Amino acid sequence: MNRGRAAVVLRRKFDSTFSWVVTLGALGTSTYVLLNPFPGNGFGHQLEFIAIMAPLTWFMWMVGAHSVVEVHDSGVLVVNWFRRYWVPWAELASVEATREVALVTTSGQRINVAVGAFSAASSLRGSRVQSRIREAIEQHRPHPAPSDGGGVRRSLDLAPWHFAGMVAFLLVVAWIGLWLG
Repeated sequence: MNRGRAAVVLRRKFDSTFSWVVTLGALGTSTYVLLNPFPGNGFGHQLEFIAIMAPLTWFMWMVGAHSVVEVHDSGVLVVNWFRRYWVPWAELASVEATREVALVTTSGQRINVAVGAFSAASSLRGSRVQSRIREAIEQHRPHPAPSDGGGVRRSLDLAPWHFAGMVAFLLVVAWIGLWLG
């Protein structure tokens, strides 16, 4: 199904920005270490370093920067840490926003939204982030909902190409570091 362009893309600004800064910092530090290997370290040592840093850096990105809610004409796409949910408008019964946001489907399934998760800072400000997410979804929700939704779909979302690209980049950097050193 072609979802088309998203009418609204919702992220937690602080969490996403902080995750990008930490991820890029870890990637930059890894690049520096790989370009300047300790004397006597071979490619095996570089591989060990990559085997530790690549999954940690990928995890930091997945937790903060990867999570998103996209509101489309035909439904809502929720991307949490490692799962992706497509909820057509016909399947969405309600959007609950108290201290966290959850989409409730017509079958009673609750889909928690990582972007709208509880945080002490948001709670102290009256859960404005959660209210903003609920309002954005409800504002773009068509009435009546289209009936050709196709059901709620969920899938594993591990972003393997991002991880593979990062590992490939670090391997090239490690090779260059050994070649230069």
